[in-house]
Amino acid sequence: LPADYKGKSVTSIGNYALYGCTGLTSITIPNSVTSIGDGAFSGCTGLKTVYNFSNLTFSEGLEDYGYVACYADKVYNAPNGFIDGDFIWYENEDGMTLAGYLGNATELTLPADYKGKSVTSIGNYALYGCTGLTSITIPNSVTSIGDGAFSGCTGLKTVYNFSNLTFSEGLEDYGYVAYYADKVYNAPNGSIEGDFIFGKPNDVNILLYYLGNTANLVLPADYKGKNYAIGANVFKGKTTITSVTIPNSVTSIGEEAFNGCTELTSITIPNSVTSIEDGAFCGCTGLTSVVIGNSVTSIGNWVFSGCTGLTSITIPNNVTSIGSSAFSWCTGLTSITIPNSVTSIGKEAFDGCTGLTSIVIGNSVTSIGGGAFSWCTGLTSITIPNSVTSIGEGAFYRCSGLTSITIPNSVTSIGEGAFYGCTGLTSITIPNSVTSIGMYAFNGCIGLTAVHISDPTAWCGIDFGSADANPLYYAKNLYLNGELLTELSIPAEVLEVKDYAFYNCKGVTNIDIVDGVKSLGNSAFYGCNDLETLYISNTIESIGDYAFAECNNILDIKTGSKKAITASENVFSRDAYNNTCLHVPEGRKFAYEKTTPWSNFYIVEMDFTSIENVKAESGKVQTIYDLNGRKVVTPKKGLYIIDGKKVLVK
Repeated sequence: LPADYKGKSVTSIGNYALYGCTGLTSITIPNSVTSIGDGAFSGCTGLKTVYNFSNLTFSEGLEDYGYVACYADKVYNAPNGFIDGDFIWYENEDGMTLAGYLGNATELTLPADYKGKSVTSIGNYALYGCTGLTSITIPNSVTSIGDGAFSGCTGLKTVYNFSNLTFSEGLEDYGYVAYYADKVYNAPNGSIEGDFIFGKPNDVNILLYYLGNTANLVLPADYKGKNYAIGANVFKGKTTITSVTIPNSVTSIGEEAFNGCTELTSITIPNSVTSIEDGAFCGCTGLTSVVIGNSVTSIGNWVFSGCTGLTSITIPNNVTSIGSSAFSWCTGLTSITIPNSVTSIGKEAFDGCTGLTSIVIGNSVTSIGGGAFSWCTGLTSITIPNSVTSIGEGAFYRCSGLTSITIPNSVTSIGEGAFYGCTGLTSITIPNSVTSIGMYAFNGCIGLTAVHISDPTAWCGIDFGSADANPLYYAKNLYLNGELLTELSIPAEVLEVKDYAFYNCKGVTNIDIVDGVKSLGNSAFYGCNDLETLYISNTIESIGDYAFAECNNILDIKTGSKKAITASENVFSRDAYNNTCLHVPEGRKFAYEKTTPWSNFYIVEMDFTSIENVKAESGKVQTIYDLNGRKVVTPKKGLYIIDGKKVLVK
């Protein structure tokens, strides 16, 4: 490689710069190069010799395959100093680290020191892919092994002198040396019992490794007469295991302990176990039966994720939380009962459980996590208990089979996309407690035909994140206390009608916005295409964009406001401007003709007489008509004709 280009030094080799150059056998790197990017020489399988390697800085070995010595047999001028035969070294705070191994030994003994300094660590990926290595002796001076240090050493069977290494979480990231080994002499921090290696990191007895291949696995009854925990990754990927007997001495099951044990068919977790950690049985596709002991208080994240053969499971009454993705894509699961002890259902807890047809949610659950039941396409109905206060984002996303759901009056928020794609949902009741519904909450709910509410004041105050957050987007029909709403009077106690509140609300022919209401949100009445008459109070201070857009059949708008509120022309549609008569207070026509959007209408002045109540004069019966000439016995709020005069009833 050149040392400079156009007079400027070549200081680095970028990520994947020579990726896949399989024909490259040698390379000379100029001293000006100080860094090599990730994967720069990945796939350079023919590379054997590297020259001038002296100025490169290596802190973590052959990380991410980017470092040049990954495939090379010979290196001249090693990074930061040192080559000793087939070993590449660099110095750390405590001594020396093995950065790479260039040889092909089958039985390898690592030196205890280099240039008078102790070898204290094996760097990340230092022996990566040494498939011919069958045994290794690690000096007692080594106290740590980096990530992936022995990854791909598939032939490694025997490990000697393992006594001073500190292991806190088992075979983390495949870096630890015993991952492939069948036999380990001088186990880390502890002892060997048959095929089991125990340790006591953090003063807790933990089963760290399993070196056998037994089909019917029986775990030790105890460790030196005491209880123990199953550590992380201990049985990960052991496809030979078909059954496991866990004794009452086991207190917990660690992260990914049985991950990928695809031939495991059943498991009984004893009462001694109090927690099942993240991913413990993830990907156990052959698992059909699980019994969880009564002492388990939490089920971690993705514990049974991808257990496609699991058809049923009983969650004990002591469990208080179900983690994220705990049962995701358990496609064989048909029913689930969540006990009253559970207070939270994690994000995507039952995501993709397409076979799930029945769910019982206990009455202590306060929140349903985002995506908790997403893609449960077989689910037809669900009752949410009164303890729930929030329904998370995408909670029932794509539950296309869902035809009914009960939302209790305890729920205050419905998350973004909560019912997205629930095509089978035909009606829904939104309780008065709901104050916010996130974006796209009802997007794609094309089967909706009815929305039920009991309090228009509460409905006007809901924060809808988007038009399709409002179920009226598809349903179009709004029912108030069981009656289809055809005449709408916005209560005086409503100061603000929120965005999208009555979006696409069909069937409403008359809307009265009475005194007290101060603002109308964006698209508040968008698409109310059956609307014919509209009264706007004199307390309105602002009208949002598209508030009455696509209300194309309005014939008459009346406003008692002497002040013409300035708003955008897009408040109404062109058809409304062409066909609608705007009635304004006497003497105010000029003001409206000079103000947008009102100047677009045909404007007529009228006498607005306001009375608090309609009362018959003594000895005389008053005849009351609505604006369409129909006789009215008991007038509600709005404009009427009484004794030949237009009267506003408040």
